[in-house]
Amino acid sequence: MKYTFIAFLFVTAIAISKSDDFNLGIRNIKLGNTYREAGNYDFAARFINDGMKTVEKKRGFEAKYWTATGYEYLGYLYRDMNMLVEAKKNFERAVATFKEIIKQEDGSQYAMIDVINGLSRSISADGVIEGKSSESLSLNFSQSKLKALPDGIPINIKSLVLRNNKFTNFPEGLSKFNQLEYLDLSGNRIKSVPESISELSKLHYLDLSSNRVSSLPISLSDLNQLKELNLADNKLKNIPTELCNLNKLRLLNLKGNKLKFEEVLNLVRCLQNTNIIFDEYQKIDEEVSPGDD
Repeated sequence: MKYTFIAFLFVTAIAISKSDDFNLGIRNIKLGNTYREAGNYDFAARFINDGMKTVEKKRGFEAKYWTATGYEYLGYLYRDMNMLVEAKKNFERAVATFKEIIKQEDGSQYAMIDVINGLSRSISADGVIEGKSSESLSLNFSQSKLKALPDGIPINIKSLVLRNNKFTNFPEGLSKFNQLEYLDLSGNRIKSVPESISELSKLHYLDLSSNRVSSLPISLSDLNQLKELNLADNKLKNIPTELCNLNKLRLLNLKGNKLKFEEVLNLVRCLQNTNIIFDEYQKIDEEVSPGDD
């Protein structure tokens, strides 16, 4: 009897509905703003960015409203961190998105214009309030049509979001930001990951989903602080067995690739404390013609 593997499901994470996922995104956006109020800017950026990434997956009024709200909260975050140029950009994105869904003249988009005008008057030549530091723990350049890293990123940055841009290669010079803990490169056109990824040794979170990555360097396994790795929706056909060395990894997303069942099964066995999400595999019998058995 011959067999073909078309699908076999291993799910170690709890499945949640799309509505629950969307509500979690809203919760994260709100929680991020609470962290901003508390002065924990690193956590604020992480939760707001994660929440926005979730709500952006849905269409309609509610999705746009919470996306705009996320940009508004990021604007306040960068304002509080004295990154006034970035604050202004995020407020402008919020206004543009609010205008798509809110038509009344006393809506959020008009109230925020006064905030933007106030920032414009406060911005000095270097983009910050005079006498204030321009160093930041977190920056968000999502949907900015970038093909290369922008100038002026602080060398000690800890969180960097480059989601939904136009990178075709892993951003040149990114490895020098070796204090990074959070890196989101999802939604680009990146085809490969360099060996120099190992220089980002403090990464806790790495999102490479929705790119065109066809292979991974063995050096990825040197990121021994990594807790979440998202490789969904790429062009992977193989995955390094060395990823078994990532003993702090708690979430690994492999969905939307063309990985062999045996390689996925090997990761499930060696990363027993990791929630691994991947495509469904199912074992079925082939029809056997007389004389084949």
